[in-house]
Amino acid sequence: MPEKKFQNLKSHDCHVIMMQLLPVALRGLLLENVRLAIVKLCVFLNAMSQKVIDPEIIPRLRSDVVQCLVSFELVFPPSFFNMMTHILVHLVDEIVILGPVFLHNMYPFERFMGVLKKYVRNRARPEGSISMGHQIEDVIGFCVDFIPGLKKIGLPKSRYEGRLTGKGTLGGDSIICKDGYSWSQAHYTVLQNSTLVTPYVDEHKNSLRSKHPEQCDDWITCEHIRTFSSWLETSLRCDNTVCD
Repeated sequence: MPEKKFQNLKSHDCHVIMMQLLPVALRGLLLENVRLAIVKLCVFLNAMSQKVIDPEIIPRLRSDVVQCLVSFELVFPPSFFNMMTHILVHLVDEIVILGPVFLHNMYPFERFMGVLKKYVRNRARPEGSISMGHQIEDVIGFCVDFIPGLKKIGLPKSRYEGRLTGKGTLGGDSIICKDGYSWSQAHYTVLQNSTLVTPYVDEHKNSLRSKHPEQCDDWITCEHIRTFSSWLETSLRCDNTVCD
């Protein structure tokens, strides 16, 4: 930035700078009345861009934007104001009629136009290039569903792929228990969270209490955690009423 200018900014970049970065960058800069006027506008635009807007704050937003424009008129010359500046007054009514901003902004269409521009190979015939590029991508995407081992175009790999075979979300390594104690703890946790095993949990604890009536509840709990998995396996193997 040799000329200290922002270049090649999209509308979304300008909105992020206006709503998030500009209030922080202006701290300690400009006169207080000028800085407060600009920060008021940034706060108003940030409140308008929320995905969830409480209807009870709509009247307050109307008064805030009016006060913001009055503050602008006190610190900026008349040449600063045009039709676009006064459109801010009507943004609140637009929210009331159309809903939150994300439901009717232009970002999705701008991103899709960028996708279509990538299809253009012959600038003399942009419409034909876009049509053929879109058709080719549809055909390839259709064929990928029927050819094993191929990756879909434009879609990231699912973070859940391979989870059932023991792979984690951060890599392709398998989860391996290095000691039997960790494996038994994990096995016990799975059994405890199963509703089918709940009756056996109570049965095992009652069995321990009957065999060791002199022991306290803490000892019963520790012994239950240590021996429940093996006791459950033995109990189910000896029970002829349990099917596979």
